Amino acid sequence: WYNEILLRRLLLLRKPDPVAIITFNADYIGRTWAPKPYSDPDKDRKTTFRNNQEPLKFWLSSMYEIPMISASTWMLPFAGKKGTNWQFNRNNSYSTSLFHADKCCHPKRGGHLILSLVLAYCLLEEEKNMFSSSNDVILDIEQDFSAAVDPILRDPMYLSEDEERMYVRHDSVSQLLDFTDPSGHEKWKNQVCENDGWNWFADNREKDKFGLIANNVTGGQHISLEVTGGKLGLVELSYVISYENFGVALSWVDDSRDGGTHRPKCKNEIWEREGLIRLGGVEYLFGSWDEKASVPMVTILKNRVEEGGKGYLHICLTPHSTHRQGNENKFKLLGVRLY
Repeated sequence: WYNEILLRRLLLLRKPDPVAIITFNADYIGRTWAPKPYSDPDKDRKTTFRNNQEPLKFWLSSMYEIPMISASTWMLPFAGKKGTNWQFNRNNSYSTSLFHADKCCHPKRGGHLILSLVLAYCLLEEEKNMFSSSNDVILDIEQDFSAAVDPILRDPMYLSEDEERMYVRHDSVSQLLDFTDPSGHEKWKNQVCENDGWNWFADNREKDKFGLIANNVTGGQHISLEVTGGKLGLVELSYVISYENFGVALSWVDDSRDGGTHRPKCKNEIWEREGLIRLGGVEYLFGSWDEKASVPMVTILKNRVEEGGKGYLHICLTPHSTHRQGNENKFKLLGVRLY
């Protein structure tokens, strides 16, 4: 469901031209040949529903005619040529453990470099095919209707009509604050009512991944945004989660610009990752997880803003906890949507 939303939104995106999309799939975890403790062959053969969702991604990519490259199967002939136990043995130069940061599939730096080379090779081969034909030969290329000025997409497979309007077409969005847009500051700056310690900038080396960021080990950094409720009254936050240097934020909605009685809670250390995530109208936003990857997360708050109603959305950073990886304490907000 989530992947189909992502694919459909990308196919409609213009920057200003249509974007090129390719899918990297991590597709060997759960295969019956992986020995214990990495897998249980006997259990896997009898399992109706797989924990690994990669086959569904294969299906979606093929139905939308998006090229796919495996992030792992290219290694298996080398990794397992002396048996499956050798596949995970770090003494083997082609061991999957040397290329992946976990027992599944997220590549380390070397794995990313190899996948980049594969992608570059495929693009060059595609370019050769496009320009190698003589003038009297017509190259037969299938028309991509999603790349037209008025793009046409196939009917969704997992989305209802309401979900398509809400999550793909944005027809139901009454307010959108996009902190990832490098030129979008003017569109949302007037919505900021109070700001104590949050800064808008790009924190990556290439300086192109923007967000509204707080980073302080003592915590307490607070921002207040004036918002207007949409038809459903829902408030959606998108932010980054990562495996180190990211902390926990609190969020709530009320009618006060300064955060009211909840503001002092911003100075309380939060380290529990399971269990209660909402207490007295305040919701926890966990910016850290165990996977060695940094990815966007979307949360729909239980706090609501009635249609046409005004309110103040508050987000604050809590103090650093020694229970989390890294010495920094960052939270990166990507956007706010009300619908």
